[in-house]
Amino acid sequence: MRSPVLVSRTVERARLTAALDGLREGRGGLWVLRGDPGIGKSRLATALAADAAVQGLEVLSGRAVPSGTPTPLRPLSEALLAWLRTRSVPEDRLLAPYLPTLARLAPQLGPVAPDAPSSVMLLGEGLLRLAQAVPAPGMVLVVEDLHWADPETLALVEYLGDHARDVPLVVLVTSRLHESPAANELVAALERRRCAEAVDLLPMEDDDVAAVAIACLGGEPPGEVVGWLQRYSAGYPLLVEEMLADLRDAGALAEQDGSWSLVAPLPVMVPRPFVRSVEGRLAEVGPVAREVATAAAMLGPELDWRLVASALGLSEGVVAAALGELRDQRLVVPAPPDRFVFRHALTREAVLGGLLAPERSRLAGLLAAALATRTTDDAAAAEDHHQLAELFEAAGDDARAVELWLATARDAIGRGALVSAGEAIRRALDRCAPGSALEVRVREAEVEVHALAGDVPRALTAGERLTAELAGEPGRLAAVRLRLARALLAGGLWNEADALLAGAAGHDPVQEDVLAARLALGREDDVAAAECASAALAAVGEDRPEIACEAWEVLGRAARARDFVAAEDAFESGYRLADAHDLPLWRCRLLAALGSLDLAARRPTEDRLVAARQLALGAGAIGTAARIEIELNMVRIRYLDLDDAMEAIGNAIAMMTRLRLPDLAMAYLLRAATQGLAGDTQAMEADIAVAAGEPMDEALRAVGVPGHVRGFVALAHGRYDETRAQLATAMEYHRLSPSLPFSLRGLWALLETALTDDGAAAREEVRTGPQANSPHNLFALRYADAIALGRAGDTAEAERVFADAEWGLPGREPWPELHARLLVAVAAARDGWGTPEPWLRHCLDGLVGYGLTEAASGCRVAMREAGFAVPRKAAGAQRVPPHLQRLGVTAREHDVLELVAEGLQNRQIAERLYLSVRTVETHVARLLQRTGCADRGGLAAHLRP
Repeated sequence: MRSPVLVSRTVERARLTAALDGLREGRGGLWVLRGDPGIGKSRLATALAADAAVQGLEVLSGRAVPSGTPTPLRPLSEALLAWLRTRSVPEDRLLAPYLPTLARLAPQLGPVAPDAPSSVMLLGEGLLRLAQAVPAPGMVLVVEDLHWADPETLALVEYLGDHARDVPLVVLVTSRLHESPAANELVAALERRRCAEAVDLLPMEDDDVAAVAIACLGGEPPGEVVGWLQRYSAGYPLLVEEMLADLRDAGALAEQDGSWSLVAPLPVMVPRPFVRSVEGRLAEVGPVAREVATAAAMLGPELDWRLVASALGLSEGVVAAALGELRDQRLVVPAPPDRFVFRHALTREAVLGGLLAPERSRLAGLLAAALATRTTDDAAAAEDHHQLAELFEAAGDDARAVELWLATARDAIGRGALVSAGEAIRRALDRCAPGSALEVRVREAEVEVHALAGDVPRALTAGERLTAELAGEPGRLAAVRLRLARALLAGGLWNEADALLAGAAGHDPVQEDVLAARLALGREDDVAAAECASAALAAVGEDRPEIACEAWEVLGRAARARDFVAAEDAFESGYRLADAHDLPLWRCRLLAALGSLDLAARRPTEDRLVAARQLALGAGAIGTAARIEIELNMVRIRYLDLDDAMEAIGNAIAMMTRLRLPDLAMAYLLRAATQGLAGDTQAMEADIAVAAGEPMDEALRAVGVPGHVRGFVALAHGRYDETRAQLATAMEYHRLSPSLPFSLRGLWALLETALTDDGAAAREEVRTGPQANSPHNLFALRYADAIALGRAGDTAEAERVFADAEWGLPGREPWPELHARLLVAVAAARDGWGTPEPWLRHCLDGLVGYGLTEAASGCRVAMREAGFAVPRKAAGAQRVPPHLQRLGVTAREHDVLELVAEGLQNRQIAERLYLSVRTVETHVARLLQRTGCADRGGLAAHLRP
């Protein structure tokens, strides 16, 4: 029998086929098949999935079910689990961080990340990464019956719709019209944003009904039957199939010698064909079977026959016999190992449609009473709360329904499913008696959900409603105010948070102290922040580790701008506490804070930041992860790993834009610096202009643009006068906001000393000002001191101070250090102290190795002016054999070639040379190109002429 979808819906199918064609060009999107039950949505989706599989595309498929106990993200979990039975996740650097979150859907992917409010976004990002990582040209994700989906699935579909257009991922969802307001509103919103294409399936025309009948029968039906179908099927493919099946089962339609004939009269009237068909079959079973069917239909598409037996007071044997009758009438079918399901979702709906309100209420009460007495584990109890709430609601017992909706919300908060929690609270509020004590409890939970989700406006709106109700209960009112204050602090609304803290005074002094500390930190009052955080620590000790961890974080941030060492001590104390008490969110936040301090080191490392990013993604803290990505790029640009930096910062900008995260302006400024270091000044200024249009702290912008972008780029290219001018501008603004970390203060003092006849005031300002013991500021200040001493004629002390600053450090030397040493070498040559010639040669070799040709040229000029011999090639290049020089092989490429010849892999070479793996890959690719070798195995032969 041919599928009806192959002979109808040709226009709709063509539109969807075009979507598949776009995958090979990297274009995806969200497509919504909408229509009434039985209109053919599933058939069309199945046909498209089959087409995609034939084309070599990866296909994942799952469906939502109308369960009274919905499992968050069930359709996505079903889709990924089924796909993983025959596939494995590709090894991909950009996908790997998201596997702990995707493991929530498929545990075989590894340890499951803890749930968090933002985990839906992480799951969406993980699926987008998966679509990009699979070896196939693209991926198709089918989500059927969106109208039955849980709130998390709806949120995830919305995220994919917003961001799948530039990814080879086609998301195809099916949804009924008028079934779910939430699903309909979601699709409408996506259509308005042009993030979804809707394909509305309308009833078939008469010609298509005839074609479907031919496909179902495999031959031409009698004209009388075709007319009957056209009249009563309403153009629905499913009803055409069901009506033809009923005719054949009744013996009215028979096949003989390959042709169909009508051997009995057609029914005179067939109102509501499908419903009438179900009603007719129910009429054929006994009263017990009918009651079993109606009770089971109220529980969902799967028949919990044991619960039905308990509710109706029937033995399991009687229920088994009733199920046998229902199976014989094609109303239910067995589902191994010991379950039954309705033959079609429409079958269940037809059964429910025949229930009168009093009977529905009676059955709901019986089922609720039976379910309430069932002993379950905690997880099952959480699911039972939801189903019980729906049953008591159907039974008209509003009070018990509200209690259970509230319990459902608490269950959802506990596992981080805040969207589901919000939906449960909405259902509870719909049934609450206005002004009742129960309503107040529900509204307290509503405030908590919005505050945890960071939805400040809705948290405030919900909190304002509680003010009057809780006027006589100061303790509960204060607790609500503290929750709201935390949300306001996260949103940067300092004055509003201050007012709420004042109104909650005395309720929880320790929490009030730590929130007051965070408020002071937001207002740049580091002294008050440290005092309040210290008071919280003194009061709480380790009895409330979350409060203590927050206090340590505030202490570290308050100290960071003044005392680098004290900040590190505070962050480490908080991290040890978070680790001891297994607090993943605080562990990740404090490790990220420690990693940010590594940026100020002379040899910045990324180990702690990488570990913090992994923890943040595992905890679902995607905002924290995006900010860590920004700081990781600050490490990369210090070593001019610009390919890695551009790829990663582009990824961070895309993530922050999708998720509407803060710090987007900072990300654009970092990309501007990366563009400038690569020599593209026009792109640098364009990104600065984009950053100017994004929200950003004005002090950070005023210091960052001249200091960390324009000045930093000018330094890299050896334009020292320009660097000095830009850093001077940054310092003017920094003096107005001394609590703002600025790791280039020491470099400013060095330039003021090296490029002028004095610089004493600049050195004294750095020495006595904030962040004086930051390693990056400290070494540059010592360099400046050495120059001043040498200029004053104290050559011995100048050499001692410089040697003290030059103590040996492991790891690759960042390019800013080369420029700092170059400034010292030029001054030493002029003033006659130290050994400037080898210092200059070292700087020249390093600048050439980094590819900073403009700065290297300036170094050569300085050597000539000092009377030193200038090598035609940098010292490193002299090690390159002439036959390789003729091919254009650089000193760094020669280093890589030697290690390739030893048999080392790219990662081992990267570790040996302190490079990134991507940079090594670039060097190997260039060596292959220069030598003409087909693979790396032939490179070793080129070491010798």
